[in-house]
Amino acid sequence: MIYGPDNVIIVVGKNKVCNTLDEAIQRAKNISALLNAKRAGYNPPCVELSKCVDCKTDQRVCFNLVILEGQYVKNRMKIFLIREDLGF
Repeated sequence: MIYGPDNVIIVVGKNKVCNTLDEAIQRAKNISALLNAKRAGYNPPCVELSKCVDCKTDQRVCFNLVILEGQYVKNRMKIFLIREDLGF
């Protein structure tokens, strides 16, 4: 998404929108990563504890966090906000 494609389309459900960056990071770690770990069949501590504990296991799915603050090529990325819950 960041490098490579000439055009990027990002579709975001209303359930992904948070009031602050901190809320968004906490949501990514405590909801999205946890559910993705379960979906992939991984078993990091967050799956059992139902919350992120900043583990260092090889089962961790939230090692990477990307924050897009802009884009070099104008209009290369397009974000569509959908007024319904999409994914987790």
